[in-house]
Amino acid sequence: MHPRRVALLALASTAAALQAPRQPTTAQQRQPTTTRRVATLEPPTTKKPLRLKLTSPEPTNDFVKPDGTLDVIPFSAQAEYELKPRQRVIGLAYISTLCTIVASSRIPAFFRLLGLQYAAFSAFEYCFHRWCMHSTYGTWRDKIFSRWNRLHVQHHLDTNPDMTMVEGYNWKGIRFNYLTSRLSVVIGSSVSYLLVKALRLDLPFWPTPIVSWLLAMYHGVLWNKLHTDSHDLQETLTWFDGVKYVRNIPTGNRYARWLLTNHIGHHAIDGKGNYNIVFPGPDHLAGTFYQLKT
Repeated sequence: MHPRRVALLALASTAAALQAPRQPTTAQQRQPTTTRRVATLEPPTTKKPLRLKLTSPEPTNDFVKPDGTLDVIPFSAQAEYELKPRQRVIGLAYISTLCTIVASSRIPAFFRLLGLQYAAFSAFEYCFHRWCMHSTYGTWRDKIFSRWNRLHVQHHLDTNPDMTMVEGYNWKGIRFNYLTSRLSVVIGSSVSYLLVKALRLDLPFWPTPIVSWLLAMYHGVLWNKLHTDSHDLQETLTWFDGVKYVRNIPTGNRYARWLLTNHIGHHAIDGKGNYNIVFPGPDHLAGTFYQLKT
């Protein structure tokens, strides 16, 4: 081939190579080339799943004292409550958990009895408070339980909007006495025994009175502490007044504040809900739980 033709072909191939798009090298391929796409990309618009809050709102720090306890008077004056029917999910979880504990043969008998009696005490606390202590005047329940109904109605009348008590209030509406605690042990043991027999559970009877006594004492002591605190009462109880008012029971924690908030709500809504005071659960299940507004 003629040298001039070879030179022309070489020039033509060089020009074609210069006009062709340049292929990126391997290193260049690793560099991000999506600047425009990222700049114009909109955030995803997927819907967030509906979630039920399993914890109640906490009182703001304005109403919590330095020791962690609830400042009852200013809190009660401003607190608002709302009915939360969706909290029945918590009630279903509550009863399912207790049923699982009681029915499981892998759990020690003491804890199974504890779960069974907690359910019994909790249900009794709810039913007696709702249908006996708040029974309509003149009904058969009012006639049978008139002593407790009148006393409890008077307790609501003696309570000011800020949860303080009027002068000359009846102290029997505030705290339990020894008779109530003894009756709790007898009733708790009897109900648990009947449930064990009715459900044919393989549980011994001998721990039943022990568990009943523990729960009755826990309920009585915690009730006397929390109920006096919720009404901002500072007097010290004697043994003759009932289960002694133990001042060193820790109430500067979230659980104690929740119980106090729950009972303050019972007064704020005029006794239409929040019937459980110490053993929560049935209020959520029955749809009578009023939660603190956020």
